[in-house]
Amino acid sequence: MSRGFGAIQRAILDALSDKLIITLSTLDLAHIVNGGVRSRSMIASVHRALRTLEAVGKVVRLDGRWALASRQREARSYKHRRPESPAQQKNERLKLISKILGMLGSSQDGEVLAAAKKAEAKRIELGLSWDDIILGQSYSIS
Repeated sequence: MSRGFGAIQRAILDALSDKLIITLSTLDLAHIVNGGVRSRSMIASVHRALRTLEAVGKVVRLDGRWALASRQREARSYKHRRPESPAQQKNERLKLISKILGMLGSSQDGEVLAAAKKAEAKRIELGLSWDDIILGQSYSIS
């Protein structure tokens, strides 16, 4: 008899429940779950955990990326949004950076670590380098 989801499954659900992240690939999830290191064994474990979560209806696969089943509609509409103007993109980057930097100043080590992980996950999701985010290099969200 199972007592609930395992550590990897819980970490996947936590990563996908972040308000800033809509979908993530298996590789990105393995990167987040394993603290920034992608190993073959972790990728295989994440893949097994995703299949289990998919079987119980917690996650869905959309165009090769994973999303929470409860956010399926949001994930589908995310692909069809109009491209933002460069000014809107810059404002969104600055909002994200200000939120994350605000969390990095916390006196709680756990909150600081969570903020750093969220920042890295968002950077991976957007396919950007830190230079692109901070310096404002032009990019397009696909």
